[in-house]
Amino acid sequence: MSRMHFTAWLVNIPSALDQANMDITISQDQLVGANPDNDSDWTTDTSKPTPFYAVTHVNATTGDITEGIKEAEALMQQDGWKTTSNWQAVTNAYTATVERT
Repeated sequence: MSRMHFTAWLVNIPSALDQANMDITISQDQLVGANPDNDSDWTTDTSKPTPFYAVTHVNATTGDITEGIKEAEALMQQDGWKTTSNWQAVTNAYTATVERT
């Protein structure tokens, strides 16, 4: 059986949100490259259910991304998740690889 890989998406762009505050979603990924140890060889598997979702208290327009990350990590930790990589800025979010604790 292949291993599981998950990515957290902390959305901080107001036009990509359904509410005013940053939200955090964890998605299960599928291997699309040759190296399962390389995070860039994985992509979101949209056929899988979302294992975790929460809205932070940090406003996407006026809030600080550092505070958003801090709260997102606390919310994930309460549900049994932890980051295993650094957060990386992408087009409309920050992403990090996560796993169950």
